[in-house]
Amino acid sequence: MEKNLAADTPKTRPIVVDGKTYMIPPDALVLPSVVSGDRSAELLVNEEGQAMVLYDQPLPIFVDWVEYDVDLSLLTFVSYSGEIMGLGMKIHKPFRPCLSQSKQIMLIYMENGEQVGSFYPAKVIVRDVGM
Repeated sequence: MEKNLAADTPKTRPIVVDGKTYMIPPDALVLPSVVSGDRSAELLVNEEGQAMVLYDQPLPIFVDWVEYDVDLSLLTFVSYSGEIMGLGMKIHKPFRPCLSQSKQIMLIYMENGEQVGSFYPAKVIVRDVGM
């Protein structure tokens, strides 16, 4: 008996980035970045290391922690199930020393770009190898 692999394979989901459509498997662990498709985001950091990310479309995962790679100047959002998504932009140079002090980042979903839809803190893990 032959098996129909196409019928057994989960359907992929489309994501549009810069006018191009990419097919992402539903079980993919690496997701499109926070700043992708129609979603935009802003990172705010003060001198004491208090940080927040504001975004205008819901995230596809619940973010349990955020990893800040000092050497690569990148933020990566991680779920307990192992799904990851990058912020989608490098961290601006003036933010880097302040973000290195962060213990948590507030993730704030702005409904309609004007009012807070939801927010929650995510622990920050800072990786600094010193490259």
